[in-house]
Amino acid sequence: MKIADLREAAMEWTVTIEGRDEYGEVQRAQLRIEKGFDKLTSGEIGLSIDDGKRIMSTLQEFVVKQELATYAQARRVCPSCERLRPVKDYTMRKIRTVFGTVEVKNPRWMLCQRCLPHISMPFTVLGEICPDRATPELMELTRLHQLSSIFAMFSGV
Repeated sequence: MKIADLREAAMEWTVTIEGRDEYGEVQRAQLRIEKGFDKLTSGEIGLSIDDGKRIMSTLQEFVVKQELATYAQARRVCPSCERLRPVKDYTMRKIRTVFGTVEVKNPRWMLCQRCLPHISMPFTVLGEICPDRATPELMELTRLHQLSSIFAMFSGV
């Protein structure tokens, strides 16, 4: 490769995220980061803040979707008779996290008709663990930020 060709080339990085699901199957997600030679000549070496945000957002989306899918499958099993509860439907739900918002599949299961034959009522699985559509960590950080803003306002800082 000639020196002139190097100036036209782009560097490409691939970040692979790999994990095992509840069945032991390997799940992968990939993210590509490209950087042109012009970025290098202007001193932009290494990952940028935006690159880091993209990596963390992709990682968060991958992990959250897998964890919530596992939780939903576990909650589909009736705790009394251990049979699968019937599916009412699926909706999409946005969960806010410290690394961005993740849109996930939100199943609604019916109560077990074998154990509760006279009650026909669905329940939202993800509402149990994220009732505010946000992770507890984000809720706590938001609360602390609000408290510090109030303190700053009253202290004249």
